[in-house]
Amino acid sequence: MKKTYKYIAILLLITAFSSCDDFLEENPSKNDSVTPESLEDFEALLNNYNEFSDEAIFPLIYGSDDFELSTNMHDNFNRAYSPASAIFGTWNTELAANESGRFSGWPAEWEKIFTANYILEQIDAVAASEEEKANIKAECYFIRAYSYFVLANVYCLPYSTTNLDELGLPIKQTTSFSESTARVSLGETYDFIESNLMNALKITREFSQVNGLNNSWRASTAAVNGFAARYYLALNEYALAQDYAQNALDEYSNLRNYNTDMRFSDIPAFATIFNPTPERVELLYPYTHDQQNVAEDRLEFGEAYYYRMLSNPSWANWPSQELLNLYDDEYDLRYRYHIVEDYSYSRGAIAPPFSYPGYIFFFKDDIPSGPSVPEMLLIKAECQIRQGAWADGLQTANLLRAARMDATAPVDAIELSALNQNEALTKVLEERRREMPFVHRWYDIRRYNNNDDASDDVILSRTFYPFNSSAINGGEAPITTTLDVKSRKYAFPIPNEEILISNGELEQNQY
Repeated sequence: MKKTYKYIAILLLITAFSSCDDFLEENPSKNDSVTPESLEDFEALLNNYNEFSDEAIFPLIYGSDDFELSTNMHDNFNRAYSPASAIFGTWNTELAANESGRFSGWPAEWEKIFTANYILEQIDAVAASEEEKANIKAECYFIRAYSYFVLANVYCLPYSTTNLDELGLPIKQTTSFSESTARVSLGETYDFIESNLMNALKITREFSQVNGLNNSWRASTAAVNGFAARYYLALNEYALAQDYAQNALDEYSNLRNYNTDMRFSDIPAFATIFNPTPERVELLYPYTHDQQNVAEDRLEFGEAYYYRMLSNPSWANWPSQELLNLYDDEYDLRYRYHIVEDYSYSRGAIAPPFSYPGYIFFFKDDIPSGPSVPEMLLIKAECQIRQGAWADGLQTANLLRAARMDATAPVDAIELSALNQNEALTKVLEERRREMPFVHRWYDIRRYNNNDDASDDVILSRTFYPFNSSAINGGEAPITTTLDVKSRKYAFPIPNEEILISNGELEQNQY
């Protein structure tokens, strides 16, 4: 981690004045020095949405049952999977520990924490009003809490009273390379996250627009409240989670109505398959696929409180059959626009052809993962149901359904209904999975398996071919791997390269 921190320090200074695009706000003047010295310099660092938004984290992408990892896919399209997708998709801790940290989330989230720590160390020395400096500090506490939460959900066991003495994360509050990298307990880690969250909630910058775009690339009152709702949901504190979700919704509750505000791309997309003669097949992408790296389109979508993206560098978010079966393929507009039929053709499954859909939101890689209006509605609905107000919870979830289901569908196809609390909970949790596949499923399974309700427990199991770090051995007999409810493999291993760099001070997870 010390090597990572040194790299981050150099990167931070090099990029301090190249981190703000003019569509966000007026660019600060460039200075001959590379050391941030003014309020404008620190604003430029925080405006660097590219640094803070990306979550290219293989454990989240491949680890849950939303991802299709199957022998059938490999048999028919052996380029569908890399060894990494098999390693993380079967929770192989031995091989995962030796994988490069690049797509582990570990160095990227510590980079964000380092930037927040750097600004917190320096901000008091700049010329600015106390309110301006207070908002910058609150934003940095938010960034730090958010990244710690991500890291804890990948590298630590799930939060529960029985796990509080298990290994948590190192506490890094400065940019000093000599600060300890030893891991504190899980309980201390969550205390640290909550302390940062309380400071973040002091922010007074409201959720608003800049140049006609929601300012979701920066922290705001709505963004922090949204994260607080997510945090307390993870702790099974349903009353608090509902309150914070409502705070965010009171500030901003606009939904994109898929009946009127969603459409297919105007850019023709075709693939040629050989069956055995050539055949041209049209692929129907949503319009959100059109721009690969243009942030304006993503900000304009208008549902996120905070701009974060789960990013799959392989461009292969294969939805599992279990996930696909949850959608009403006739009336659910999320299925119509986000499940792209024949997507496998675009990835090379053409001779012989093998058709399998892909999940597409923004281009081929990014799915929104930051707190959002849909997430708050689903948190509120779940919390209402878990606290006994299950009919109210269904009504809350149906606010989202009205914006997602075909308006011409029968009422009973649009609106969720139930006869009791357990049925209502099942239906809202399924709705959560339909609305936010991949990005929340790993987090959700962890908390389901560690709350007081055994009815929502999930046992993960996959049957796949043997593999090593460089190849999948498709000719051998498949092996079934199961992740039990209380498995220690719910904490992925820290990259071994980080353990070595720390000279053993950073302790590896034990299995």
